[in-house]
Amino acid sequence: MSFFFNLSNYFSGTGKMKTNFLLLVLAVSVIFPGCSIPHFYYSPNIQNVPLFKEKNEFSGLIAGSLGAVNTCLELQAGYSFPEHIALTANYMTGGNDNSTDYYKDFSKTSYFEGAMGYYKSFNDIGVFEIFGGYGQGSQHHTFTYSEYDGWFSWTRVPDGTADISFSKLFIQPDIGIKINGLEGAFSFRISNLNLSQVSIYNSVYHLQELNDLKQNHTSWLFEPAFTFRGGLKSVKGQIQLVFSRNITNPDLLFEICRINVGLYFNLQKKQPIKLAPDVPPISQP
Repeated sequence: MSFFFNLSNYFSGTGKMKTNFLLLVLAVSVIFPGCSIPHFYYSPNIQNVPLFKEKNEFSGLIAGSLGAVNTCLELQAGYSFPEHIALTANYMTGGNDNSTDYYKDFSKTSYFEGAMGYYKSFNDIGVFEIFGGYGQGSQHHTFTYSEYDGWFSWTRVPDGTADISFSKLFIQPDIGIKINGLEGAFSFRISNLNLSQVSIYNSVYHLQELNDLKQNHTSWLFEPAFTFRGGLKSVKGQIQLVFSRNITNPDLLFEICRINVGLYFNLQKKQPIKLAPDVPPISQP
């Protein structure tokens, strides 16, 4: 009762008190809804962990990945050569779309990388690998902002666009085990990300975060990942959890965790069977 009594007294108080209260309500109403839809400017891709044990193995993966903002389709391939040498390739495409019939607010990203590495099996079930690689990608962002119209009404208005080009150098060791139809691995990628070009067009509300990208265009990233597979010898389901920590510029708007689920393939080229050479019959004396 005392709360309602005090509130009644507040509203029936002096004109200055009522004015201050109305200003406070108006400020809260404008500040909190007046915001933009979040855009992130880096998404860690699936780490390629083929766990090769011998030469002439082909691995592939088709998966969907999900982060705080972006949803992507990802493809992988790899091949093991003699002398414990392997090549891998990864492709990621996707983004986020919050557009409606009245405004456009979306992001698109694409990225491709290749790597070369070394593999070695041990103790029958263990595999160690290490890869070094390079990748390039691009992003497009179309922004909006929620603008206050008065009378507790807000409208989304255009806030320009941005185009970003980037490249990445990385090294990635991993270690795993393969037991029958089950596989598990831990990998740790160290990446040097370079936002080589950040082009901004008519953006106001996103200008600060985009300028931060231009001023801090190079970042070192620590990216551990956990991979689990299960199924048949040649086809398995895969789930991977990837974390990404920006060591040099932690305040940039980067995704810090992604999960992906997909189908993994491993095909082995049959080795030719070596036949014993024909031995001529021993002639009897």
